Amino acid sequence: MEKTAVLLVLLSFCIISLALECRVVPGSLKQIDVGNGQVFGVNSNNQIYTLYSTSWIQVPGSLKHVSVGPAGVWGVDSNNYIYKLGRGDWVSVPGLLKQVDAGGIVSPVGVNMNDDIFCFTWGEGSSWTHIPGQLKYYSCGPYSCWGVNAADNVYIMKDVTPTACGGSLNWQQIPGELSMIEVSTDGRVYGVNSNGDIYQRDGVSPSNPAGTGWHQVPSPQKVKHVSYDLGHLWLIRSDDGIMDCTE
Repeated sequence: MEKTAVLLVLLSFCIISLALECRVVPGSLKQIDVGNGQVFGVNSNNQIYTLYSTSWIQVPGSLKHVSVGPAGVWGVDSNNYIYKLGRGDWVSVPGLLKQVDAGGIVSPVGVNMNDDIFCFTWGEGSSWTHIPGQLKYYSCGPYSCWGVNAADNVYIMKDVTPTACGGSLNWQQIPGELSMIEVSTDGRVYGVNSNGDIYQRDGVSPSNPAGTGWHQVPSPQKVKHVSYDLGHLWLIRSDDGIMDCTE
């Protein structure tokens, strides 16, 4: 009986491990973001790249973090200045952020050097709206935003809409610890912990944005950054290597 139980556990582990098929993508990036069928990333020299067909094309400019999604292509440079890509040129946007995310339906979001949280309000007199709380990383999807703080605690902000980029303004803490987190344009939530392990949130839906629990996603190597779009989970390894994974 015990041998049978052990065998079943091993078989289950093998099935899960084989569920993620990864290929090494030539190049080196420290951060990557995917959305709307586009792939953008920056390397250790803050050079910007986008994937065109199967080749990396360098984009003029210098950024330490870049994001692509329904809100467009946004980035921040080494001085925390904010930029939005428009008609092939980077346009400066007032404000200072260390990390920005363009995955929301309309509004980009981000955090500054003091871990203060902001979302961008469009319209006449467009400006950044401060959201109470402190996070070191913040990412939005179609109906909720997720973030992690300096202690790696995980939080969700619900009721985020095109007219209320700050959501309900009531943070819900989610069990678990992550060093970074990303929400895809279809609402999937992935994160990486301080050990380089990948986790996905189960049960996330419009009716239950917080989901039901975490499961670890087997990875061939330790990673420091993830981003998901259109069935592809992109990984940045601890050595800045790039991997494109599918289930």
